Amino acid sequence: MQKPPIVILVETMGSANLGAVARSAAAFGLTGFRLVAPQCEITDESRMWATYGQELFPNVQTYETLQDALKDVDVAVALSRREGRYRHRHHKLASLQSQIVPGLDENSQLAYVFGNERSGLSRRDLEFCHYSAEIPVRSEKGSLNLAHAVAIVLYEALGRPAGGDQIIQPKNEHEERASSDWLEHLLRESRTALVQAGYPTHPRTNLEQEMVKLGRLLQHSKLETWEARMLLGMVKQVNKSLSSPRAKPLAADTSPVAGDASDP
Repeated sequence: MQKPPIVILVETMGSANLGAVARSAAAFGLTGFRLVAPQCEITDESRMWATYGQELFPNVQTYETLQDALKDVDVAVALSRREGRYRHRHHKLASLQSQIVPGLDENSQLAYVFGNERSGLSRRDLEFCHYSAEIPVRSEKGSLNLAHAVAIVLYEALGRPAGGDQIIQPKNEHEERASSDWLEHLLRESRTALVQAGYPTHPRTNLEQEMVKLGRLLQHSKLETWEARMLLGMVKQVNKSLSSPRAKPLAADTSPVAGDASDP
């Protein structure tokens, strides 16, 4: 596994951008970044934009020149649309990540270098870098905000592994499939409700056979966790009402949230 990349910002002009970069860097697991001859300082505005990324600020390193900032870097990639005389080293960002980066030695230290918000990187800065890469945009005159560009590069470098065929999937119950425990819990509560309701009424229909069908339906439906939680809450409320038929129904605006069901 290759080392985490280093983010280097050259002559950054906006304190807000320092904060936004810190937020993106923290989101992708970096512990700091580097500044070269910054034209601004880390301020309260930076901290506001950084939110939880403020933890990176004590680890921000400042250098007078890009050459100094690259002394321990093995491969530097300049983010720029300027190809200059090194056209053979210029790539679209996605192709650089899929074709160049995987071939680097795992002990190589990779750095992504970003210019300032007004003019980007100078041709002199480009000469210090081994490759240049651009983020394709539709407009010929279009350019991205510095912090946005950093976020896109870190996504391509760390959120989407080289090759583009796998993407990090953080744990999120609103995207996860419901586990077998959730489905079994839902089936048990559904069976209790059906028994209390007197289902089935047709003499040729067997409850156990119906439950097998319902189980298959739940499997085929590919419920997500939040959907299973919602249905379970509804069925539990039905069971509660059926077990206490004389209880006065709750008003609609005070009913418990359907999805507020205990874990299976």
